[in-house]
Amino acid sequence: MVNTRNILLIGRTGNGKSTLANVISGTKKFRERADSVSETRRIEVAEFEENITRDGSEKIRYRVIDTVGIGDTRLTPRAVLGTIQEAKEYLEQGLSQILFITNGRFTEEERIAYKLLRTVIFDNEVSRYTTIIRTNFPGFENEEDCRRDTQALKNENRELLDIVNSAKIIYVDNPPITSGNARRNAVNEETRAVSREILLTLLGTFRGNYRPENLIQMNERINNYKTEKEKLEEELKEKDKMMKEQGEKLQEQINNLSNQQTAKMKEISDECDKKIREAKEEADKRIREAQNQGNLSEKLLEMIEKNRADAEEKMLRFFVLMKPIMR
Repeated sequence: MVNTRNILLIGRTGNGKSTLANVISGTKKFRERADSVSETRRIEVAEFEENITRDGSEKIRYRVIDTVGIGDTRLTPRAVLGTIQEAKEYLEQGLSQILFITNGRFTEEERIAYKLLRTVIFDNEVSRYTTIIRTNFPGFENEEDCRRDTQALKNENRELLDIVNSAKIIYVDNPPITSGNARRNAVNEETRAVSREILLTLLGTFRGNYRPENLIQMNERINNYKTEKEKLEEELKEKDKMMKEQGEKLQEQINNLSNQQTAKMKEISDECDKKIREAKEEADKRIREAQNQGNLSEKLLEMIEKNRADAEEKMLRFFVLMKPIMR
């Protein structure tokens, strides 16, 4: 029985991922393009066998799994995750290696890709099974050029230092072979053949099988995944809802307080009105009694009438002032 090793390709659109898949597999199954528009919208798979022994009695079967280009502006991160999710049946079998493909300095899209890879699809162990493949590197056969570029990768990508430090970095160059110039295509074929030898030697060194324990929760994690923008929008909506609720609660308290004040002021007003009315009735009663007995002088009567008029005027002013409050 031939053992099958799964190789997962991850990389930003335009980094030469599909070209690398063709070079490794020795096929032309994966469509190559020179621009940065992704041709891979769903996963593509190719299998090939390599002899372990010279007589071909022992072989290894490799399965190359090419994923959608992470960083494609026409696909949201959630859509990309959904596409990678299609490879779940292969992921559950385990991965011999993950090839993280870049053609230069790591871009923001590639940092996002690695974050998605580590936090949503896999786990923190992923860096142990990841190899960085630096493509489009004409000096890939020059050890000093490769060493300098490796150091530059480490210096310029502090956010990805864990993967840069723990992963192997392999340099290749896979120039196009469809230029229309036969001589150039022949030279490029030779360059790609050298790259393939490097890649096959690399694949032959892998012995482990990476099978993340949390793959069973992959669907749930992908469904729950939110971008930073989505998280911010949700946070703003939640804060807006909270402020609205607090405003309504405050207005209710103000209304309750206003109603309480109005009721209290009305109670005071009614009490004052009652006392003035009682005092007036009492005064009228005494005036009538005094008049009947002839004991009330004209001057005193005038003074009583004046005091009563003043009291009525003050009461009227009081009601005028209270009227806006009691509304």
